Amino acid sequence: MQSLRINIILPFPVTKPVGGAKVMYEFANRLQERGHRVTVLHSLKRPFKEMRSPLWFKKFLFWIRRAHRPGWFALHVDCRSLIVEEISDAFVPDGDLVLSTWWQMSYAVATLSPQKGVRINLVQDFENWSGQVQLVKDSYRLPIHHAAISGWLQQLVQTESGRPVQLLPLAIDTSRFNLQKDSSDRIPYSVIALYSEEKRKGSLYALRALVQLKEKYPSMQATLFGVYPRPTHLPEWISYHQRPADLSALYNAHSVFMSASLGEGWALPPAEAMACGCAVVCTDIGGHADYATHEQTALLVPSENAEALALAVSRLFDQETLRFQLAARAHHLITTHYHWDRSVDELLKYFTACQNK
Repeated sequence: MQSLRINIILPFPVTKPVGGAKVMYEFANRLQERGHRVTVLHSLKRPFKEMRSPLWFKKFLFWIRRAHRPGWFALHVDCRSLIVEEISDAFVPDGDLVLSTWWQMSYAVATLSPQKGVRINLVQDFENWSGQVQLVKDSYRLPIHHAAISGWLQQLVQTESGRPVQLLPLAIDTSRFNLQKDSSDRIPYSVIALYSEEKRKGSLYALRALVQLKEKYPSMQATLFGVYPRPTHLPEWISYHQRPADLSALYNAHSVFMSASLGEGWALPPAEAMACGCAVVCTDIGGHADYATHEQTALLVPSENAEALALAVSRLFDQETLRFQLAARAHHLITTHYHWDRSVDELLKYFTACQNK
């Protein structure tokens, strides 16, 4: 394939680790590595989003923070990365492909002229948190191409739009997240989980489950990680890592990963933990479903149920053979099916198909 001019659109400058932005930066890096010319554009304005601060202040603030390139992600040195006022013909370079994410940006991308390239929006979740549900659903019917990162999102967008939607499976960077310590060499009673202040991540239920487990297994090693400072209410026996430099090593130091999330597009942490050899307990939601099959690659439990989480983790603590089997099957699935070469290949094939329509 000849070198393409690719514009990747993000809804704001991303100053801390965010899963959806991480996915877009991964695509940017890998497309650049293949010889394409990638520009990442971070917009200061979004359709249907009222600005709380003057535009000049936002420009100044992000300039001071050098936010045009993410400090938390190693963006390819040859990728151009800019902060622009808005996504419009005036600020988007001419190109071959526009790849955006976030429902509000669909409305902006839909106004771009054909000179900007084939327009594809990557749906990474049902982004209904602001309460603008009908606008979110209407964005799926805009005259642009849509792709989805998971099976449940693909079905949702197809149902709402009445059009076929491409599945672009996500991937795990196995050069970073990989098996460093065999399951049999890990502390049996050890569990790790993501901590978040976002209610939909379910950390409240994860913490309650950890307390129940600690009562049954006094020697249990429990670890949380996240982008937030250590919560003041966290028990001393829980280890906490804010923005860990080597998350792979943390995963490899634990036998079990627990996800209590109430909703996800395609959850990255459980898949990362699988790549690192953890056995996984997670909620039975669409964002886990592509890689978490009950009794095969994970143990699934109902959401908003701390007792069910604790019972499932306890089962893995007590049943070593099951723990090893789940970890091995999950590791094989992630490392053979969810790699970035496949994801980039699928994106480029979809671009070609859209270009030929």
